[in-house]
Amino acid sequence: MEEVTVKSKFAKPSHKVFFPIVRFFSFLYTRIFLGYRCKDKYKIKEDESVLVLSNHQTDEDPLCIVTAFDKPVYPVATDNIFSGRLLNKFFSYCAVIPKSKGKPDFRAVMRMQNYLKAGRSVLLFPEGNRYYAEFQFYITNELPMFLKRTKATLVLFNIHGGSGTSPRFKNKRRHGPFSGNIKTVLTYEQYSQMEDEEIYSFIMDNIRVFDSERGNKYKSNKRAEYIERMLFCCPKCGKFETIYSKGTNFYCSSCGMSAEYGEDLLIHGVDGMTRLVDFWEFEKKAVREMTVVPGKVIFHDENVRLLNTEPFKDKIELCEGELSLTDSEIKCKDHSFDVRKITSASIVSGRNLVFKYEDNDYTLRGSKRFNPVKYIFAMHKLDTEMQRTGIDKYYDIWS
Repeated sequence: MEEVTVKSKFAKPSHKVFFPIVRFFSFLYTRIFLGYRCKDKYKIKEDESVLVLSNHQTDEDPLCIVTAFDKPVYPVATDNIFSGRLLNKFFSYCAVIPKSKGKPDFRAVMRMQNYLKAGRSVLLFPEGNRYYAEFQFYITNELPMFLKRTKATLVLFNIHGGSGTSPRFKNKRRHGPFSGNIKTVLTYEQYSQMEDEEIYSFIMDNIRVFDSERGNKYKSNKRAEYIERMLFCCPKCGKFETIYSKGTNFYCSSCGMSAEYGEDLLIHGVDGMTRLVDFWEFEKKAVREMTVVPGKVIFHDENVRLLNTEPFKDKIELCEGELSLTDSEIKCKDHSFDVRKITSASIVSGRNLVFKYEDNDYTLRGSKRFNPVKYIFAMHKLDTEMQRTGIDKYYDIWS
């Protein structure tokens, strides 16, 4: 029944009419306002299904990538963006495929499979998250089996420079090269002869991008500002929630540590840590080894909004006030949630912590310097379903 529905849905002529319009305005927007360049073009044959896999650096990546294709390419996106009546209608009309964030979503997998079997094309960011610290490493090893079931043409796409022009912690864009290219293409006839492990290694090798290794410069006199959206532990004294940023540097309010975030996307001034991914792993280790005292606040923030953000429904603001996390609960003003009943949690954009509690979706939206990463890491240390299953490999502190 699902496959019939999908094929009928894709029979709508409006998609073929609407896509060139989206593609045209995407080209103008990404070229003029983002400085994005992509010389590669891929002509999708009639009835050819294409699975596009790409690294994921910026919120605008889908707009950048669709400009390289002459026929509709349907992106997979977190279902959290469908919260709100207008956005729900827009993304649904564009046939964006919703996926639950931070956990497996078999319904989304079936939809992707049926779309591809129906002769359509899908865009997937297999890492599942935007960069915080360049390439995120983890991609499910079930991807080769999925690819073989669909028999789709595999197109591997690379975004370059997004972690320089638009790092996830940024408040404003930076100046520097931002581009995309089709790295390689594999037809079903080619990869059907390959072992799953060989396909997986091929995907990993061709989708991996480290902007800090390319030697490009990204200029801004506020390069480090808002880096505390990602960094929350001082590498010198080990104190939590003491990092603050100004201009091109960030500091520790406890020990006075000072470091620069350079135009080369490297950290200068901290021994043994030159890349953001080094801090990422350091902070995971710090949370993994921290002592949790029952009933004592682990992390806290002021001026946080709590919203009910059920996909495909209007957002409802529940409260605004102080946010705190202990070993047993996460509390925003007078709303409290038992951490043991939180089944998944992730981050949307830079400062939105989304989580599922008793089959309801909630969003904690902080102020400009709000760091949601520390809460996610802590939830993987505490007695939560996320800690027990370890499904979310990117935020899992034990992997």
